[in-house]
Amino acid sequence: MKSSSDLDWEFGAIPMIEPEYLGGILATSSDIALLIDQNSTVHSVLLNSSEKTFGNLSHWEGCNFNNFLTVESKPKLQRAIDRIKDGETIFYGLELNHEDNALWQFPVRYNIHSLGDPDKILLLGRDLRSLSENQQRLIQAQLAVERSIEEKREFDAHFKILLNGSSEPIAFLNADSGTILHANHALADLLDKDHADLQGMKLQSCLADKAGKRDFAENLSLAAHGKYELAASFAGEDGPRDVKIISEIYRTAGIRVLMCRLTEEAAQPEDNREFVNNLVSAFHNSSDAIIFTNNQGTIQYANERFLDLVHAGSKNEVISNNLAEYLGRGQIDLALMLENVAKSGSVKVYSTHLKSGFGTKIDVETSVSQNNGARNALIAFIVREVTSIDDTRVRAARFTTQAQQDEMSARDLVGTASLKEIVSETTDVIEKICIQAALEMTNNNRAAAAEMLGLSRQSLYVKLSKLDI
Repeated sequence: MKSSSDLDWEFGAIPMIEPEYLGGILATSSDIALLIDQNSTVHSVLLNSSEKTFGNLSHWEGCNFNNFLTVESKPKLQRAIDRIKDGETIFYGLELNHEDNALWQFPVRYNIHSLGDPDKILLLGRDLRSLSENQQRLIQAQLAVERSIEEKREFDAHFKILLNGSSEPIAFLNADSGTILHANHALADLLDKDHADLQGMKLQSCLADKAGKRDFAENLSLAAHGKYELAASFAGEDGPRDVKIISEIYRTAGIRVLMCRLTEEAAQPEDNREFVNNLVSAFHNSSDAIIFTNNQGTIQYANERFLDLVHAGSKNEVISNNLAEYLGRGQIDLALMLENVAKSGSVKVYSTHLKSGFGTKIDVETSVSQNNGARNALIAFIVREVTSIDDTRVRAARFTTQAQQDEMSARDLVGTASLKEIVSETTDVIEKICIQAALEMTNNNRAAAAEMLGLSRQSLYVKLSKLDI
């Protein structure tokens, strides 16, 4: 049974459409409108005025519609025409691929309507090119994902074969926590553990020495940077098993990973092991601040004393920061120390001050050293706070003596020259004192001294010549 709204359409509630408006309505309600006969001859072509990609299709009129269809689309059109001949009034969703002189192709989805005249068929089409392009992009993306998955599977297979095929115990650890990410069967045999239980376990939990668990992961990282072997003793069913560990550190997926190779046959002598353990203990418990940086001054390790001096809450607040951020003269101090340690291998004493996050400044003396024999060696900074009363008194006495000498010199000049000449003379004296101090602090590095004084190199050279320095 038809609804009242259907009856409205049938009985003329909608007025008849004037012929001059019909073409525009058909064109705007679709991207392309075609009027063909049952022999597939095109009688009329209407294009949506907003759709410019079709170009001019007026040459289709009077031609067989099949001339502009791909091979697989021609039988689809004929089947649709046959169904219209058999009495269907509307045929929905006929997708045809068009081609025009092999210059371009485009897909269109048509709704086919019978117009009452048995020899007239109306086709209203929607351009499917944007949908087709999206589908192609989706297919390409899916193929890329599948290739990536297949490559990962292949890589994982190779990795597992190589890892478990090694007779040497190997473990991949999270460098921060010491958690085992991957391990081979040889490591499981060494630790007397089931291989399935190793992943997620902390390697330090297997140590025979309970006291060494806390800093084990950090010690491994230090050994990786210093390129030395770390000795350890793991608990086994037959008693402690002494091993040496060679670690290499790298970064992947945002985390630092340690690849550790363990062996029993060439374990470090007891005295070497004790020596390394003592070094690690001295680093953590030193009353002086100790910082390890790379060649650019980026902090890799820092002990608790350094955190106290700069008022940092945890190591995470300073690790990966540049040491220049905490030095009194910033990059100038750091550049001078790095330059001198690169030339001579060490800097005995360098005076500066540290800045904290609260804006306070602490006078310090810094010693710098580098192991030039190691590949990718770290640079060690030992920072000592200078707050003694004696030091303060020495500085005050030095300042007082210098001030008295300057005052006596100025008094001697009165009456022998004009005020302008006296001021000029004393200015030269002050300049000379400042330049000599800068040269002394920079170990006679004139470029660095000029930067410290805020002078150009040329200006400094002129003053050196003028003041006979």
